[in-house]
Amino acid sequence: WKQHLLLSQNPLTAKSIPRTALYSMTDLKDFISRFDYAYVKHDTTGQGRAIYKVYKQEDGRYCYNGYSIQGEPISKCVKVLTDFHQTLHPFERMGRMGNYIIQEGIQSFTPQGLPVSVRVHIQLLKGKWLIGGMNANIGTEGNLENGILNSHRGSAIITVNELLSSHWQMGESERHQLIRRIETLATSAAKVIAKQVPSREYGIDLGLNAELKPIIFEVNNTPGIGGFAKLENKSIWRRIVEIRKLQNEE
Repeated sequence: WKQHLLLSQNPLTAKSIPRTALYSMTDLKDFISRFDYAYVKHDTTGQGRAIYKVYKQEDGRYCYNGYSIQGEPISKCVKVLTDFHQTLHPFERMGRMGNYIIQEGIQSFTPQGLPVSVRVHIQLLKGKWLIGGMNANIGTEGNLENGILNSHRGSAIITVNELLSSHWQMGESERHQLIRRIETLATSAAKVIAKQVPSREYGIDLGLNAELKPIIFEVNNTPGIGGFAKLENKSIWRRIVEIRKLQNEE
């Protein structure tokens, strides 16, 4: 939620974030009525845990699928939305409430219909923000239902060049232009977040909507780099590691 407030203040990033609200039943119903689906996300977890895709079927039932806060897969349809609320807050009667936000569901798919996201690893070195590396997360059959992309949840990691050339059939010039747009947006997001949550590196997750406009999903201020190590070409991973070494020398 703090990220959303910060990113909303910058002209570039404000145009490139999903509609977001603090979790409430009233807002969840509103989001579901306005969008094909919405995501309810816990404020502090990682690795795809405590994220749910929520939508309303034609028969009037509410369906949600994703992963519990313990990382267990959940897929259910209920008649009333308050049943979903009980999934989020099973300990509510004991006064143990988690913090959740609601985000507009962004249609980020390859032309073949697979959900996709882009991770930008950006690092601060000698006062300048450098793009340490980028990769793409593509969903498999197991991710189609909930669209939650995380290598811990079975999605595949490839280079962004491979994503754009193989899935969108882009030429070099077109790829370069889009990658530059992604890099510019990621750099702006890092500068905005760093004012309130300073860090020497961020992992910024973005989607690509139907017009191939980059949309920021979230900013991670303690990003792992294991995904880059999974790429066949290890040069990106080595660049990030080398920049980290230079940071430690400052």
